Amino acid sequence: GSGATVGTGTKVELTMKGRLINLNGVIFYDTKSNDPNGFGEGTPLIFTVGDGTVLPGLDSGVVGMTKGGIRRIIVPADVGYGKYPALEPQPLTTVEKRALDSVVKNPRRDQTVMFDVKVERVR
Repeated sequence: GSGATVGTGTKVELTMKGRLINLNGVIFYDTKSNDPNGFGEGTPLIFTVGDGTVLPGLDSGVVGMTKGGIRRIIVPADVGYGKYPALEPQPLTTVEKRALDSVVKNPRRDQTVMFDVKVERVR
Protein backbone atom coordinates (compact mmCIF):
# COMPACT_ATOMS: atom_id res chain seq x y z
CA GLY A 1 0.00 0.00 0.00
CA SER A 2 0.92 3.67 0.01
CA GLY A 3 -0.03 6.96 1.66
CA ALA A 4 -1.05 7.53 5.28
CA THR A 5 -0.18 4.81 7.77
CA VAL A 6 -2.82 3.31 10.05
CA GLY A 7 -2.28 4.05 13.74
CA THR A 8 -4.32 4.61 16.92
CA GLY A 9 -7.06 7.15 16.21
CA THR A 10 -7.03 6.50 12.44
CA LYS A 11 -10.39 5.81 10.80
CA VAL A 12 -10.08 2.88 8.39
CA GLU A 13 -12.32 1.20 5.81
CA LEU A 14 -11.54 -2.47 5.28
CA THR A 15 -12.77 -5.10 2.89
CA MET A 16 -12.13 -8.48 4.40
CA LYS A 17 -12.98 -12.11 4.89
CA GLY A 18 -12.89 -13.88 8.24
CA ARG A 19 -12.19 -17.61 8.39
CA LEU A 20 -12.46 -20.22 11.12
CA ILE A 21 -9.10 -21.98 11.25
CA ASN A 22 -10.61 -24.79 13.34
CA LEU A 23 -13.27 -25.50 10.69
CA ASN A 24 -10.90 -25.83 7.71
CA GLY A 25 -11.15 -22.14 6.85
CA VAL A 26 -14.95 -21.84 6.72
CA ILE A 27 -15.85 -18.18 6.06
CA PHE A 28 -17.82 -16.55 8.89
CA TYR A 29 -17.46 -12.91 7.83
CA ASP A 30 -17.23 -11.33 4.39
CA THR A 31 -17.75 -7.63 3.68
CA LYS A 32 -19.10 -8.69 0.27
CA SER A 33 -22.07 -10.32 2.07
CA ASN A 34 -23.25 -6.86 3.14
CA ASP A 35 -24.44 -5.74 -0.29
CA PRO A 36 -27.51 -3.49 -0.05
CA ASN A 37 -27.24 -2.16 -3.64
CA GLY A 38 -26.79 -5.61 -5.20
CA PHE A 39 -23.64 -4.76 -7.18
CA GLY A 40 -21.53 -7.40 -5.42
CA GLU A 41 -19.10 -4.86 -4.02
CA GLY A 42 -20.31 -5.13 -0.45
CA THR A 43 -19.85 -2.61 2.33
CA PRO A 44 -16.50 -2.13 4.05
CA LEU A 45 -16.02 -2.48 7.79
CA ILE A 46 -15.37 1.06 9.08
CA PHE A 47 -13.90 1.80 12.49
CA THR A 48 -11.43 4.01 14.33
CA VAL A 49 -8.33 2.13 15.49
CA GLY A 50 -8.19 1.94 19.28
CA ASP A 51 -11.84 2.86 19.92
CA GLY A 52 -12.70 -0.58 21.33
CA THR A 53 -15.38 -1.51 18.79
CA VAL A 54 -13.47 -4.29 17.01
CA LEU A 55 -11.59 -7.33 18.28
CA PRO A 56 -8.28 -6.24 19.87
CA GLY A 57 -6.40 -8.70 17.65
CA LEU A 58 -7.82 -7.11 14.51
CA ASP A 59 -7.37 -3.60 15.91
CA SER A 60 -3.65 -4.10 16.55
CA GLY A 61 -3.28 -6.16 13.38
CA VAL A 62 -4.07 -3.26 11.03
CA VAL A 63 -1.63 -0.82 12.67
CA GLY A 64 1.11 0.10 10.22
CA MET A 65 -0.93 -0.74 7.11
CA THR A 66 -1.48 1.79 4.31
CA LYS A 67 -4.19 2.29 1.68
CA GLY A 68 -4.30 -0.64 -0.71
CA GLY A 69 -2.31 -2.79 1.70
CA ILE A 70 -3.25 -6.45 2.17
CA ARG A 71 -2.53 -8.46 5.30
CA ARG A 72 -3.47 -11.82 6.80
CA ILE A 73 -4.16 -11.37 10.50
CA ILE A 74 -4.37 -14.35 12.86
CA VAL A 75 -6.48 -13.56 15.94
CA PRO A 76 -6.22 -15.98 18.90
CA ALA A 77 -9.17 -16.39 21.29
CA ASP A 78 -7.73 -14.15 24.05
CA VAL A 79 -7.77 -11.10 21.75
CA GLY A 80 -10.65 -12.42 19.65
CA TYR A 81 -14.13 -13.89 19.94
CA GLY A 82 -13.21 -16.22 22.82
CA LYS A 83 -12.89 -13.24 25.15
CA TYR A 84 -14.82 -10.56 23.18
CA PRO A 85 -17.76 -12.33 21.48
CA ALA A 86 -19.82 -9.15 21.01
CA LEU A 87 -17.20 -7.00 19.27
CA GLU A 88 -17.05 -6.32 15.54
CA PRO A 89 -16.83 -7.74 13.01
CA GLN A 90 -20.04 -9.72 13.51
CA PRO A 91 -21.27 -12.17 10.85
CA LEU A 92 -23.62 -10.66 8.26
CA THR A 93 -25.63 -13.75 7.30
CA THR A 94 -27.34 -16.53 9.26
CA VAL A 95 -25.00 -19.14 7.78
CA GLU A 96 -21.92 -17.13 8.78
CA LYS A 97 -23.32 -16.56 12.29
CA ARG A 98 -23.98 -20.27 12.78
CA ALA A 99 -20.42 -21.09 11.69
CA LEU A 100 -18.91 -18.61 14.17
CA ASP A 101 -21.24 -19.70 17.00
CA SER A 102 -20.27 -23.36 16.46
CA VAL A 103 -16.72 -22.42 17.46
CA VAL A 104 -17.25 -19.58 19.97
CA LYS A 105 -19.95 -21.40 21.95
CA ASN A 106 -17.92 -24.62 22.15
CA PRO A 107 -15.11 -24.31 24.71
CA ARG A 108 -13.41 -27.46 23.38
CA ARG A 109 -12.82 -25.85 20.00
CA ASP A 110 -9.88 -23.67 19.03
CA GLN A 111 -11.41 -20.20 18.66
CA THR A 112 -8.53 -18.77 16.64
CA VAL A 113 -9.74 -16.90 13.56
CA MET A 114 -8.00 -15.46 10.53
CA PHE A 115 -8.80 -12.29 8.62
CA ASP A 116 -7.65 -11.48 5.10
CA VAL A 117 -7.79 -7.69 5.13
CA LYS A 118 -7.42 -4.98 2.48
CA VAL A 119 -7.32 -1.31 3.46
CA GLU A 120 -9.65 0.63 1.16
CA ARG A 121 -9.40 4.00 2.89
CA VAL A 122 -7.44 5.69 5.65
CA ARG A 123 -8.77 8.92 7.20
